[in-house]
Amino acid sequence: MFFETVTTLLMGSLALQAHFSKSGTGNDSKKLNKIFALSGLNVKDGTQTLTAQQMKKRNYSWGTEYKYRIPLGRSFEDYLNKQQVIEAGLNTRKVKIQLGDLKQLKLDKEIITNIKNLYQKKLTEKKEIELSYDGMLVIRVYEEPMPKLVSMFEGSKWAVPIGITREKNDRVLHDFEKIPHFVLGGATRYGKSNLLNGIIVSLIKQRPKHVKLHLVDLKGGVELCDYENIEQTVNIAYEPEQARNVLANAYKEMRRMQERVRAVGKKNVQEAGIPERHFIIIDEVGELNPAEAVDKKDIKKEGVVIFKSEKTIKEECQKFMSQISRLGAGLGFRLILATQYPTGDVIPRQCKQNSDAKLCFRVQSSTASNIVLDGPGAEQLPQIKGRAIYQTADNKIIVQTPLTEPDIIESTIEPYIREVKPVEAVEQEARTNPIVIEKTGLS
Repeated sequence: MFFETVTTLLMGSLALQAHFSKSGTGNDSKKLNKIFALSGLNVKDGTQTLTAQQMKKRNYSWGTEYKYRIPLGRSFEDYLNKQQVIEAGLNTRKVKIQLGDLKQLKLDKEIITNIKNLYQKKLTEKKEIELSYDGMLVIRVYEEPMPKLVSMFEGSKWAVPIGITREKNDRVLHDFEKIPHFVLGGATRYGKSNLLNGIIVSLIKQRPKHVKLHLVDLKGGVELCDYENIEQTVNIAYEPEQARNVLANAYKEMRRMQERVRAVGKKNVQEAGIPERHFIIIDEVGELNPAEAVDKKDIKKEGVVIFKSEKTIKEECQKFMSQISRLGAGLGFRLILATQYPTGDVIPRQCKQNSDAKLCFRVQSSTASNIVLDGPGAEQLPQIKGRAIYQTADNKIIVQTPLTEPDIIESTIEPYIREVKPVEAVEQEARTNPIVIEKTGLS
């Protein structure tokens, strides 16, 4: 009986493979060449037609990677703009059954039915592609779509979950000890605040005694208010004026840390053996853009400012952020900035330049993608919540970020709830002990 089943499986496999070979299914190389021609990506040079030349093809468990030499007169952006056309062209109703798929089937009397079900499943699956450029055009064709929902998973020490990749659902962690500052962008409702919550929860779980949170929630407090009364929160703000005082206090703490490190003759907190790490997290940094201030004139009396305008307050906020981004890395201060309006004047230039890690959810244009990632791509992401591009200095990958459920937040913070110092007390402290921003060689 077992021999008959195995024989049936092998014969069925051969029959299917023969059918697919005859129909030309799975030959994406030919399809890609035809798609390039029909979508206007080839270049006419007199009587010659210049096409993308395939230089390499490599099969993986998840699909196939192709590398092409782009013809003169074409750029990577030309192919990126045609990504949806290329993906649609590769998705036909013909399917490819691989040996790995057949190995997963049970060798029982239902084997024929199982093969048919496998065929139907493959028939409805949609291939997805990724485009990148490393001197050649790289096209990755994935036989199965990326998961749309990922549960929260564990991080390690100061490394927090960012998401999973397509390649066998490999997990991606962001290590704040290696890359201190982080910029986060994307259109509203795609997952920025969810990821911020995931980062905070992970930090509290992994380093509850050593993480210090300086929180600014400029969405009216609806996103980060859960952490207002926990031990790890130094202070929290919901309005620009409060944000100025939270940032001023974080800057003062950073200067104290600088003196502490210098006092033991070390260069940074790692060498000094100091375990504390301060995270300045701002949800919707666009609200601190001085150009959008309504009130732009200070009120002075006898040459002394007695009332600061909204513009001045926001300018001071951006100055504190820039100082922390330049000086904070070695002192254990990490800046995380999130915005849903990625325009050139929203993220302070110093903050962006000092943030080697960036993550962008879907945006509406390549211009917005360029603001966050210094390149296009985020505008091509599918309209799927949690789908994003994670970029570091030497890597750029698409991830599905994990979902941070409310019960995860609640169970994580419950042991640490206490009465936190109200922001009014921070404001009073800031007025009593004014902070002078020292001019440095980096200023």
